Amino acid sequence: MNKLEILLEDLKLRLPERDIKKAGEAILAYRELSEIPMSPLYPRGFQPLLLLKKRLGGFEKRVLVSPIELKIITNANMPAWRRIFEFDLDDDIVENTKIAETRALLIGKLNEIRIVKNLLLDVIPYMNVKPSSVYSLRNELFIKFGENEFIGLRIIGSGLEFSSYNIPLSHLSRILGRATFILDSLFKSKNAEFYRLLFVASLGSFNSFYAFFMRHIFPRLPLEHREFLEEMHDYKNFLQLLYFHLSRINIDRIQESVGVIIRRRSRPDRPLELEIIFRQGGVEVRDRIRRAQVELLV
Repeated sequence: MNKLEILLEDLKLRLPERDIKKAGEAILAYRELSEIPMSPLYPRGFQPLLLLKKRLGGFEKRVLVSPIELKIITNANMPAWRRIFEFDLDDDIVENTKIAETRALLIGKLNEIRIVKNLLLDVIPYMNVKPSSVYSLRNELFIKFGENEFIGLRIIGSGLEFSSYNIPLSHLSRILGRATFILDSLFKSKNAEFYRLLFVASLGSFNSFYAFFMRHIFPRLPLEHREFLEEMHDYKNFLQLLYFHLSRINIDRIQESVGVIIRRRSRPDRPLELEIIFRQGGVEVRDRIRRAQVELLV
């Protein structure tokens, strides 16, 4: 017998036999999640443990197991540093399936899995590079590309927290393609890392940049900057010039902001400064920059 079979035999002494198969599926699913660097189960100085719960009449049976070591955990062998994740054998499910031709391992309640499936069906078809696999743990998704490249999506109500692992920003925008704009439309609030990605994705074409500028930057422009634009007969020409320069900067060096200096021939003594800052919940615009990535002469 291998370690998993021995563990399942031990679980038969603690849980109803009809739940053993489901418990085994959960253990293997959490074990696989522990290998993903972005996953909360990834062992960074702690051991992830899985608490299997089962209601039996008026009681709740709890069994603690290690999905990595494939053994039952008791007070005698409890690791000093641990994180415990719960799986309810009555309400939680593990689903191994395919979504948009991509292998998917999904863990959670039915409603959580439904939300994840709908999101993946909305975004995967618009990616330039199809994922090799996707994983979800309740409201968190981990989408794998290649050998060890991941993006993470955490759904919080109508909000989205975006993260990435081992993918340069310039490559990230090319991988996701139009999916970035789909994500933007699906969620009301996003984190700073997503708005940075959205800015980079908008540099793919002038029309996309124009839409980003008018939605996220123009409404927040300081008064002098707005007057400068409105004085122009057609400020699309200025935006095309700005787009031309922004699209040529080193994308991978963009951090939390982008700084622009606008030198005016009509006011050589008073250049305009414009800082685009990526924040939680949106884009902030300031009239003072910390570092200029782009200088324009108009």
